[in-house]
Parts: sequence; C-alpha cells; structure tokens
Amino acid sequence: MKKDIQSTKEQTPVTEAHNAIAQAERAAKQALSHTNPHTLGSAREALLQAEHAVEGAAGSSNPQAVASLCDSLDRVRAELQSAEEQKP
Repeated sequence: MKKDIQSTKEQTPVTEAHNAIAQAERAAKQALSHTNPHTLGSAREALLQAEHAVEGAAGSSNPQAVASLCDSLDRVRAELQSAEEQKP
C-alpha cells in the first residue's frame, strides 16, 4: 500500500526565496568554474526564478528577511556577471 508523505513544515514565501537563491548561487558558482553556454544559461534561469521568488516574498511580515534575500540576490547577480565576462 502506498502512503502519502507530507512535510510537517509548510514553506513560506521567504523560505522558497531562500531556497531559490541557494540554487541560483550554486548555478552561478558552477558557471564561474565551468564557463560555457549551458552553465551560463542554467545560471541565468536559476537567477530569474530566484528573482521571482524574492518578488513573491516582498510582502512578507519580516522586512529584515526580505532585505537579506535582496542582498543575497545581488551577490548572485555579481557572480553571474563575472562568469559572463569570462565567457570564451
């Protein structure tokens, strides 16, 4: 018999944005270390998803968390820009 397993933690928009930024950061670091059209494209897509997630978290009741997310997003943008400047 198959059982449905559900997480006991509900993801908030801030948590979702944090996770999306972490994914974008990993993609940007990979693009920095292995610069090619595929890794750059993946990093751009991950950054776009993170930007949308941060927009979704903007209405949060925790403005400090949102400000921290925006700072993290800026760092990911800078990493991606560095990777794009290394493009062969």
